[in-house]
Amino acid sequence: MQAERYEIGGYWLSKRDNSPVWCRTWFDKDARQTRRASLGTESLEEAKIRLAEWVTLNVTLRQEEPRDVPLATVCMRYFEKHGRDIVGSGTQRRNLELLLERIPEFSVAEFTLEKQQQFVRVMKADGYQSGTTKRVLGAAKAAVNWAWKNGLIKAPIPFLSVQDGQPRERVMTIGEMASLWDAAESDHLRAFLALLIGTASRPEALLELTRPQCDINRKLIDLNPPGRQQTKKRRPVVAMPEFLRPLILSVPAGHIVTYRGEPLQKINACWRNARKAARLSDDIVPTTIRHTIATELRSRGVAELEIAGLLGHVMPNIRTTGRYAKYAPDYLSQARQAIDDIACEIDRVAARSIRENLIVRAICVPVQDERLVKNR
Repeated sequence: MQAERYEIGGYWLSKRDNSPVWCRTWFDKDARQTRRASLGTESLEEAKIRLAEWVTLNVTLRQEEPRDVPLATVCMRYFEKHGRDIVGSGTQRRNLELLLERIPEFSVAEFTLEKQQQFVRVMKADGYQSGTTKRVLGAAKAAVNWAWKNGLIKAPIPFLSVQDGQPRERVMTIGEMASLWDAAESDHLRAFLALLIGTASRPEALLELTRPQCDINRKLIDLNPPGRQQTKKRRPVVAMPEFLRPLILSVPAGHIVTYRGEPLQKINACWRNARKAARLSDDIVPTTIRHTIATELRSRGVAELEIAGLLGHVMPNIRTTGRYAKYAPDYLSQARQAIDDIACEIDRVAARSIRENLIVRAICVPVQDERLVKNR
């Protein structure tokens, strides 16, 4: 016997005769008959979820009133149709999840400025910084504006302006970096940590870094992979410190940071384990290394222009000719020397040398000539 009909947006659950599998069912007005499509599950609860997801992502919306469209529908459709393909899609997805975990039942119109203020207070009570809340509301605004521009809803809604969070002031000492290095037991974490120190880059750029982006002869690392469009978080070409050469030479092809031969998308778990083993505080995250290196370079008198170039900040008064700056023999030379000095200081404090433990185990000895790598 069929259960009481469960219906969303003109679609309901049913089963075919002699089949335990639930179907998405609807009336085809053109053919004047009922149609079914399998949902691939015998569980009623799972079938309800799958039907809701399908309706959310596929039912036609044309110039709907914002009061009639769930905010969750707009967010999910935005991510599936657009957000999945943008730079930082994983972060955008998490931002939308943080939003919908707290306001799952609102329509677009119900997410008023007053409700947004309440959301800000809830996020603060849950321990999130204002910077995170600002990014979450930014993701919601992007989803609503996308729905409006693509004709799903008739009009957008106003969004609250949230103050930027306080910049992270936490920087590490040489001793703390040495402790973290000593606690990094795996090859992939040591490679990742060395690249953080050597380039002051954002973590995601280093997890995507491949061997062809590293020019041994010119001693340059292009942090922006081919085909990737530059964003506000610009990925620059940086000078290659001497201590990174053995690591880069030991990887003849593919990604620099790998686990069992495969590139990594996240390194959070092993980072937390190493941090705990080093008895360091929880506020030390991979981005802390970037702040630390920038602070160290500033304190060592490295020119501000070089620090800006290393971090990928827009450098003043450099326009068309700026694209050729990286080919100058002294390109970021102060920053490169200062970073090598920092690596030496970590060496003196650490129990094991950062310079002598950077060879990927797939190649057991350092390679001095890049031609030998190519012939392997």
